[in-house]
Amino acid sequence: MNFLLVTDLDNTLVGEDTTLLRLNQKLLANRDRLYLIYATGRSYALARQLQEEQNLIEPDYWLTGVGTEIYRKDERDPEWAERLSQDWNRDSVAAIASGFPDLILQPETEQNPWKLSFLIDSERADTVLANLQALITQAGLRAQIIFSNDEDVDILPKNGDKGLAMTYLREKLGIPPEKTLVCGDSGNDISLFQQNTLGLIVSNSRSELLAWYRLCGESRHYRSRARFAGGILEAIDHFKLMPPSE
Repeated sequence: MNFLLVTDLDNTLVGEDTTLLRLNQKLLANRDRLYLIYATGRSYALARQLQEEQNLIEPDYWLTGVGTEIYRKDERDPEWAERLSQDWNRDSVAAIASGFPDLILQPETEQNPWKLSFLIDSERADTVLANLQALITQAGLRAQIIFSNDEDVDILPKNGDKGLAMTYLREKLGIPPEKTLVCGDSGNDISLFQQNTLGLIVSNSRSELLAWYRLCGESRHYRSRARFAGGILEAIDHFKLMPPSE
């Protein structure tokens, strides 16, 4: 395989039908030369639903629930699940989070054994999440808080997120970082860009990712002029990962 493409779904891969069709055609024409991974905050069931709605190509792997679950052909990766279970005390984290009335629990479909998901008013987020993280740390719990889309709060194991899940698979597949392109648009994609790979930040990205990019962006990170799948096409050309787009 020549390279690995890892992309978020909503507002990165999906969002503009014409460019998505062009990208799908390019990927299918080169399908034997690349691994394809979808990395999403959605649950596996909702990610599959989006695939059907948008006619998305079947990937080699799915990273769902902000990287807390890895699926291949409907089978969950047991090794990754075991890794995340180490030093993870979901009940204790949930008990601390329950003391913050600003955190509104998301539907049961968005929860899993390694993820607690909430909604919060963006104006309250900085203060509430800083206090929450302080209490989690004081309790000696190994958990991280990810804020994205100006309202989504995900609490995950310290050793599990999109970036770490991607690296786990990249190493398993034997693809070097310089032949790996990660693509995203929001705060829950930041962990992808923190790994030592090529990165695409689409032009329609959310404020929290753009703020991170201004502070931490490197030459291996590319901010496209195009939005959505058009940005992915642009980045593939920019990094010369496949034959140029016509």
